[in-house]
Amino acid sequence: MLKDLSLLVLRVIVGAIFAAHGYPKLFGGQGKHVSPSIARYLGQGFVQAIERGSPIGFATAVERLGLPEPLLWAWFVACLEFFGGIMLALGWLTRLVALLLAGEMSVAIARVHWRNGLIGQGGFEFALSMLGSCLALAGTGPGRISVDGTGDP
Repeated sequence: MLKDLSLLVLRVIVGAIFAAHGYPKLFGGQGKHVSPSIARYLGQGFVQAIERGSPIGFATAVERLGLPEPLLWAWFVACLEFFGGIMLALGWLTRLVALLLAGEMSVAIARVHWRNGLIGQGGFEFALSMLGSCLALAGTGPGRISVDGTGDP
């Protein structure tokens, strides 16, 4: 039972972080406001992400990475982070979603954060920890306390 509780905690934390990062990419934009209570809990970085967010805004960042079809990739990543984060937290299609998110983190490390080193502003330590968490969930599955309800008996 401890393993299943541990996997639940891991899924909920990692899924919530991904969903919080995907939300501004999907629903943000100029003139969008964040309530003070949400800002207090999610921080000023979330408020800034909402203000500069939106799929079109995110596509501009994707384009700077040199990826083809930046708007398509922006929509895919935004949906993957937001909806995939929710699915991960629920334990629904956990292995597939975790692998997709691990792939996204691999690209983020290679294309965005690697040049900044492991630790410091823009470093890859956060993306690496999310990559490791996703790979662990892809390998173990969601546990029994999940929509998928899989795990060792």
